Amino acid sequence: MEPAMLDALQVRIGKLERLMKLMTIALVFATILLTVLTLTLRQVTSYRVLRSRGIDIVDSAGHHRLRMGMTRDGASVLRIYDGTEKERLGLFVARSGATGIVLFGAQEQQRAALSVLPAGMPEFRLHDNHGQELFAAP
Repeated sequence: MEPAMLDALQVRIGKLERLMKLMTIALVFATILLTVLTLTLRQVTSYRVLRSRGIDIVDSAGHHRLRMGMTRDGASVLRIYDGTEKERLGLFVARSGATGIVLFGAQEQQRAALSVLPAGMPEFRLHDNHGQELFAAP
């Protein structure tokens, strides 16, 4: 083999060796990135379950602002209170399957209610300040 050919082959082999080192480094780097990404996604998508019979959220003054829980008759409820701890909004799912939203006035009197009865029939009611029904449908 001629010396010029040997020199050319050595140059080519040197380039291939450098390229191989770069590819090895890139592969290691890609493996590390993929591992970090996988671990991050696991952390983001995994969650812990909080089990409780109820949750109370209070403001900085200690006033109840939100309560979530169960009633004695088995209804699931979410109650939202104003800054004076008066109930203003209630959401419920009764044990019977009825669901509803109830809006309360400033003195916690029921003013409006929208519900769906267990059979699927919707119901809408409006009340005045004294609790007298103003409107009901159906």
